[in-house]
Amino acid sequence: MKTYLASVGVVLSSLLIGCASDGAIEDGENDEFMTADVKADAFGVEDWSPDGAAVLTYVSSATVAKLQDEVGLSERVAKAIVAQRNTLPGKKFKDLADLDAAKYVGTTVFKELLHHAAEAHLFKTALRIPLVVEGNSRVSITSYNDEARTAGVAGFAKYTFVDASTDYTAKMATYDTRLQAIATKLNLQIDGEMAAYASSVNDYAVGSLKPCFIGDPLEVADVTSSQADNLMGDMYSLWGWRYKTKKWIYEDQDESEMNFGTDWTSFKKTGKSVLLMATNTDDGGDPIADEIPPCR
Repeated sequence: MKTYLASVGVVLSSLLIGCASDGAIEDGENDEFMTADVKADAFGVEDWSPDGAAVLTYVSSATVAKLQDEVGLSERVAKAIVAQRNTLPGKKFKDLADLDAAKYVGTTVFKELLHHAAEAHLFKTALRIPLVVEGNSRVSITSYNDEARTAGVAGFAKYTFVDASTDYTAKMATYDTRLQAIATKLNLQIDGEMAAYASSVNDYAVGSLKPCFIGDPLEVADVTSSQADNLMGDMYSLWGWRYKTKKWIYEDQDESEMNFGTDWTSFKKTGKSVLLMATNTDDGGDPIADEIPPCR
């Protein structure tokens, strides 16, 4: 039986690399990567987040050989994962706690599983967007979790994930319906409704909660472009993006004539963030800079 000590979000920010004697990756026999009571709105990887769900799907079917050859795990940890899986109902991992219970699976193994899921495109690149109720003030939807508990209904997560095909408008309408159901049940007034349509991705930031991305950084621009008139405003138009040494400008226009300003020229090529330059005007002027960091 493992002892659970640290949450996914905290551990992932300070991962250490561990190796077996043969150079393959494994952790200590009783290491762990999450707490036993991880909540749905925790900062780190979740059972329901696209990358967390992708890892669970992968380890529910991968053979010992695949875990070794594709992920780089040691034979011992690969066999431990399969052995743990064989003890589960339906021989599938239903949540991350099931995976964490496997011997030799700790932070380094879980990191490599996440890395493989991203590199192999086992989930869609997505933006993690804070859920914001916008009225006379802007607050996280989690500020209504006490009311939800009083009403005897499920509370809210801090974020949602948006990929290129997500119907964000419909998703926010569902949250509005849930909020109004709580208001009706408790006979209270909720100030505002879910924030939808923004000029920039970072307009969805509230307090310390900031947008970020998971998946392929080179596909982040595709997500925002596909979300015009949905997550973004109907006039949202992408004019350029940068990631490390890679960059793209609409119709290969002259970079010096794009009026991107210092956000573009001073962009750090060694960082992991994606810089988007977009406009929300009829004439395409006044570009707005959106720097979006990776979530993990």
